[in-house]
Amino acid sequence: MNNEGAVSARRRAVRRAGAWLLLAGAALGGPVCAQAQDWLITVLEGDAVVVDGLRRVTAAAGLRLEAGAIVETSAKTGIVRLEGSDQSTYDLGPDTRVMLAPPGFAPRGERTPQVYLLQGWLKGTARGPREAAGILTPAIEVLPFKGSVVVQQLKREHQAFVESGRIDLIERRLGSGSIAVNAGEFFGGEGARRGSVAARPAPAWALSVPRAFRDPIPLRAGAFRDRRVEGTALPGPTYAQLADWLTAEMTLRAALPARFAPLARDGAFRAEVVSHLAAHPEWGPIVHPPERARRPSPGGSR
Repeated sequence: MNNEGAVSARRRAVRRAGAWLLLAGAALGGPVCAQAQDWLITVLEGDAVVVDGLRRVTAAAGLRLEAGAIVETSAKTGIVRLEGSDQSTYDLGPDTRVMLAPPGFAPRGERTPQVYLLQGWLKGTARGPREAAGILTPAIEVLPFKGSVVVQQLKREHQAFVESGRIDLIERRLGSGSIAVNAGEFFGGEGARRGSVAARPAPAWALSVPRAFRDPIPLRAGAFRDRRVEGTALPGPTYAQLADWLTAEMTLRAALPARFAPLARDGAFRAEVVSHLAAHPEWGPIVHPPERARRPSPGGSR
């Protein structure tokens, strides 16, 4: 397809999807793209799955990822390391689900969050000259930071332990100011109740931290600089596999129809979207596109 044809196709897609798609496109073309960087899986112990656009593959060391990629680990996963070109690293533990460079969120100091932790364990470390750009969960936001922090997001509970350096975090459900957590300190909260900072984590929690998080692992991106790695292709994502993302908070899910709209061509996926439309109404223009206005015939109106 030539450039003119591609532009026309994009314009038709925008008209079909409706005004919400313009907003989603603006989010994707805003600060996230301005701060775009390369991401790479550099360490993998156990199994994990990557959903990168419509592609669903097994994770592999050396696999390159795009902004918006979803990475999900299993209960038996030891560690998955995501390494950015700014030398920030994010280590994923077992039963963990994250999205890289989530679209639509406001920048902090001209940098948008690098990762959204939907559930599970995440260790973020700033290793380069710049701060790591920050972490989001449904409950908290870790602002751009230097040092290393371990974050756990459960269904109702959320915790953060600062291994080194200092972090400032915001309790997103309370809309309060930032809270400083220094090296060795622990922040814990539950639901919409205000959390608190403790001098150290409880022993039981410290023992539950993934073992791989305790061992220093050097940067490894250089080992894959001249290699092209592909994961094993898996069947495309189903509605059930994406449901928790499609029904997440509005800012996160607003851009997802633009990314996953072709999946609605599958009858089973489309039926699930329709039956749960109240949970993600932004899919309405995809599954119920507006009728095109009829043009009058050359001989006059009928």
